[in-house]
Amino acid sequence: MSGLIDLAKEHFYKKNYKEALNIFLKEKSYYEAGLCSLLLKDEKSAEKYWKMNSKNSRASAWGLCILEYIKLKEPKNKPCFFQTRAFLEVYINLFLENDLIEWAQNLISACDILYRANPESYKFIARALYANGYFDVAIIFCKKSLRLFYADPEAFLILSQCHYLMNNLPEALDCVNRVVDMVDDYYPAIVFRKILKDEIQKRKSQG
Repeated sequence: MSGLIDLAKEHFYKKNYKEALNIFLKEKSYYEAGLCSLLLKDEKSAEKYWKMNSKNSRASAWGLCILEYIKLKEPKNKPCFFQTRAFLEVYINLFLENDLIEWAQNLISACDILYRANPESYKFIARALYANGYFDVAIIFCKKSLRLFYADPEAFLILSQCHYLMNNLPEALDCVNRVVDMVDDYYPAIVFRKILKDEIQKRKSQG
């Protein structure tokens, strides 16, 4: 049985959602079946599968919230702290990776509602946007996050990386310096600061 689930997961990661859906249904994995249906743009089936076990599954309950958010509606049963932490970034990534841009935008537009469930929601959104190349928008959400958590090294590092990839090297260096000032043994920041300094020195030497 676990072999079939592993095969379904393999299909899912390869974006063979229809094949994955068929296996998940056979295995009565209704949350996963709902997610595959959603990524196949079959919202009705996603809702049906998630409703089958939403009382016993926080993942399925989150899925039902998503169906409202992508329609720019506010769900009756709001997501909780752990649901937002576990799933928000994942769903934004999935929508962007599958060119479901409008759904991603609609979910992100609920950020001020999601923030009430988990104040780190702004950073989760920033991280997903950064991972998918939306650096300018990721900067906006990093700054929103830092207004709440002004000493968050990860948010500053994401901000630094975004500035770097947008060719704003002084801003990138300033942000990563703040990270190292806060946490002097934060290895990703130490490595990234060296990359930045080497790049800045290289450009200076080239005139």
